[in-house]
Amino acid sequence: MSKNKSKRGILFPPAVGYNLGILVSFIINHKISLRYVPRTIMIFIINFINLPFRIYERLFINPKYKRAKIEEPPIFIIGHWRSGTTYLHSLLSKDSKFGYVSTYQSVFPDTLFVTLGRMLFKGFTTLLIPGRRPGDNVSLHPSYPQEEEFALGVKTPLCFYYMWMFPRAIRGLYNSSIRFSNVDASMLKDWEQDYKLLINKALKNTGGNIYLSKNPPNTGRIKQLKKMFPNAKFIHIHRNPIDVYMSTKNFYKRMMPHLQLQSISEEEIVNSIIDIYKNTMQDFIACRNEISSDNLIEVSYADLEKKPMELIEKIYESFEIEGFKNAKPVFKDFIKGMGVYKKNKHYISDELLKRITSEFGFAMKEYGYNIPDNLETF
Repeated sequence: MSKNKSKRGILFPPAVGYNLGILVSFIINHKISLRYVPRTIMIFIINFINLPFRIYERLFINPKYKRAKIEEPPIFIIGHWRSGTTYLHSLLSKDSKFGYVSTYQSVFPDTLFVTLGRMLFKGFTTLLIPGRRPGDNVSLHPSYPQEEEFALGVKTPLCFYYMWMFPRAIRGLYNSSIRFSNVDASMLKDWEQDYKLLINKALKNTGGNIYLSKNPPNTGRIKQLKKMFPNAKFIHIHRNPIDVYMSTKNFYKRMMPHLQLQSISEEEIVNSIIDIYKNTMQDFIACRNEISSDNLIEVSYADLEKKPMELIEKIYESFEIEGFKNAKPVFKDFIKGMGVYKKNKHYISDELLKRITSEFGFAMKEYGYNIPDNLETF
């Protein structure tokens, strides 16, 4: 095992690169639990150190990227969390034609091109980041592909991933930052501009010419993304809803302690997972027909596991993306490096299983799923 993959490291809430106004709003609008006050203070300290660098980049560098046109329609990988979006994103991003938000950019989106700031904070990130993500053992590095949701909350308070810090606010955050309920037009316009700026900077940073996004919250934002990018392509990946529930609960259990600023009970977590899954999948299914058939492909996690090369080739053919043969060797190397995934045995109470199959029944029927074999009840 490499040194980077084995090192433990420290995870901090990505708010270290946020606007000070956003951080202050956290204190005003959310209850920070006493045990997380030291973590909050540390966020402010790092944020203050970062302040002059991001001010410079916003004043003297960002205007160039705000004016730039996004030439190629973006490709959005969508799907509920724990459905295979990370694996698919990491695999496709091996083709150098694709640009993406890196882990570093997702935390410090406005300290990307200031040389001294980048050296300082990328070095800081490299030093502290764990070799693997606590929630699922996925390899981490500042340069690896990452979802952009945290970075979308830097200046405009429309970010679903505030929920990692304030998990009790998850339903309100879903309505405001994914459904954009009761969000005024000027704030939504700011969010759109921030998103396009983020994309242009990501393309420059990674040297790609087609933006490849992996951002599960976008699963519920089809209308808004279609408005912003009329010819955008969408890859929706789905997985057995019961497996998704079990994996999500485990991910929350392992990941949330590193990021939260607010305590939450296990019962609240269970209810949140169920509610957000229903909202996400129902919102996607309701808007799916707004995407033309040549701009949408739906794939399963099982196919990604069993025959990844066939699935990738299908995506290239469906979207008429050139260069599959040239990229095939790097895809093969990545797949080989991933090894073979062994399914874990999961245990769940009869009562909870009945509730999940009832609540998620619409999605199980939609995609033809049954209760998985690796599940035992008690």
